[in-house]
This record gives sequence, structure tokens and C-alpha cells, in this order.
Amino acid sequence: MNTSSLDLFSQKGALVAKDVTPWQTFSGKGMKFHLQSYDWNGCACLSYLTMRAFLGVMKMETLICTPYAKDLPLYSYDLISAFGKRILIEEVYDTQLNPVDLSAMQAVKDTYRDLKDKPLKPAWYDNLRLPPSTAKVGAASRLSALVSEMTSAYIDMFPTASNVDSAAKTARNRIYVEGLISNGGPAFDTISKMLGVEAAKTLFRRYIFGTE
Repeated sequence: MNTSSLDLFSQKGALVAKDVTPWQTFSGKGMKFHLQSYDWNGCACLSYLTMRAFLGVMKMETLICTPYAKDLPLYSYDLISAFGKRILIEEVYDTQLNPVDLSAMQAVKDTYRDLKDKPLKPAWYDNLRLPPSTAKVGAASRLSALVSEMTSAYIDMFPTASNVDSAAKTARNRIYVEGLISNGGPAFDTISKMLGVEAAKTLFRRYIFGTE
């Protein structure tokens, strides 16, 4: 796994690193995390989180883009390698102020319809998940290609996306972020147990999603 998705963003806009002290690296329960957080092109918070466990037998990379000045949805993916099995979960969340044409992202999803679906458990945020969202199991090369194409399709929407008031957009983003904190989820629950609930809240609001 690599930071090629960060490279895709850096090719289309400036990445300004945030100081994530003291959470650049944290570990517990056999897992080690590394966090990077950026302001991207003056319009979005971009975070990149990697995790290694079981002496590298399990790895995960998570990228999250939370626009605050462009009227686009929140985009994230988890690329997981665990005991020889590779899983990709790409999620597009309805955090925009107005409907957005996501046909380019949907077209990418349709191109990879042959990949086996990864069933997901029902979750509180299901009503916020938009149609291009997908979860697949497959070969590393195909999943990496899907990540690159979907991320590129998402990035390509920024130049023509509507500019919006950052306060209004951030309030919309908070619906998802605060719901995640209140209702929990695999990442928030795991990090809360490692760092404590209050530290996890700060981490998620300030650096992972940029809503604080």
C-alpha cells in the first residue's frame, strides 16, 4: 500500500500539512497507527491514516476528504489487507448543501461490477451513503486501480463545483461527524479505547474531518 491517492490530490492542488502532535503515531492493542492531516487547496480537509497489526499481517490505509468550501460530498476509502484477503470500502456521504452530479463516480463503480461485493452490516449512516459507494473484495491490483479511478473522478469535480459558505458547509459536515462520535463506528471505537474518548473526539473533529 502506498500514498498514491495523496499524490493524486497534490497534483491538483496544494497540500498544507497540519501539526497533528501528539498523534502522528499512536499504538495499542497490537495496532500501530500513523496519521497525516492536510488542508487541500484551501477548500477541504484531507486526512490519511495507516494501521499495521499482527506484525504486518494486517494493514489498512484510510483516506478521507471533507470539503468545506466546495459543495461536494465527503469521500473516504478503507483499503484493507488481512491474512491474505484484500478488501476495499469506498464511501461517498451526502454532506453537500445541494444535489451534485456523481455520474462520473458511478461510472467508475460500474466498471468494476465484476469484483465480488463485500457485505456490510447495517449502520446508522446508511441513509447518508450515496450510490457511488461500494465495498469489494479482490486482487490488490484491481482494488488499487478502483481506488485511483474513483479518487480521480472525485477530484475532477472540484474545479466546477459550487463555492459555498464554509460555516454552512461545515455545519452540514458535522451531521455525519457528530453522528459518528455519538453512534460509534469501528475506527472511532478502536481509537477511543486507545486514546480515551475526549482525545478521540478532538482527533476526529480537528484532524481527520476538520470540522473543529
